[in-house]
Parts: sequence; structure tokens; C-alpha cells
Amino acid sequence: MNKTLKWLFIGITGAVLLYFAASFSAVFILTYFSSSKRIENNGEEKVFEKIKRDYHIEEIEREPKYEREIEDKDSITYTLYLYSKDFCDIKPDSLKKNSLKIAKEVSHINLDSKFYQYRLVFCCKLYNPNGTAIQYLRKNLVP
Repeated sequence: MNKTLKWLFIGITGAVLLYFAASFSAVFILTYFSSSKRIENNGEEKVFEKIKRDYHIEEIEREPKYEREIEDKDSITYTLYLYSKDFCDIKPDSLKKNSLKIAKEVSHINLDSKFYQYRLVFCCKLYNPNGTAIQYLRKNLVP
């Protein structure tokens, strides 16, 4: 009787482990193949690094990030969240002057023609998207 219980316990444990392994594999495969492609732009990273260096910005986030966010739309705003502690006590006039320079640099990125407007959000705290937002139409920035 003891030997039968031992084999029953091993069989149930094996079945449970096999169930979890199969579930994990199924979820991994489904998420891997159903994830949306990121918008890739090689020139973008170079421009972002230059902006970070020139304007003492710690981090830059952008929206939209994925191609699925722009597929069905004909006009989209390209939003940049610029994080720096320097923006905590900066004057609005200086911010507008810097934002125009940054927007002109962003206009050098080869973006899709659907992006008609740039929105720059200057944030004081890292990963807190509340800040001063300034918008520019793309057609007004072309030299």
C-alpha cells in the first residue's frame, strides 16, 4: 500500500509540474508573437542624445511608442516628456526659448508624415508626466 501511495504522489506531482510548464510555454509564445512592433528610428536616438547633452536633460520619453498606436489615425501629436531637475524653478520665457530650439532639433528626425504637431512636456520629477507643455506645428518648424 505504501508503494502505491508513493507512485500516486509522484504521478500527481509530475502532472502538476507538466501543467505549469505547458501553461508557461503557451503564455510566453502568445505574448511573444502578439506584441506590437516598436517604432524604430535610428536618427531619433542620436537627436535625443544631443538634446540630453545640450540642455542637461536626464531622461526623454516619447509617445507614441508602438506602431499599433498610429495605424488607424491620420494626424498624430508626437509627444516628448523631458525630465530634468533644472525645470523645477526655471522661468517660462527661458522654457519657451529652449523648447523652440528642441522642437527644431526634433524636426530633423525622419518621422512619419502623420505627425503634424510636436508637444514638449517639461517635467521636474522623473517619470511624473505633469509639467509645462508647449506645442508646435510641424509645418512651422521647417526651415
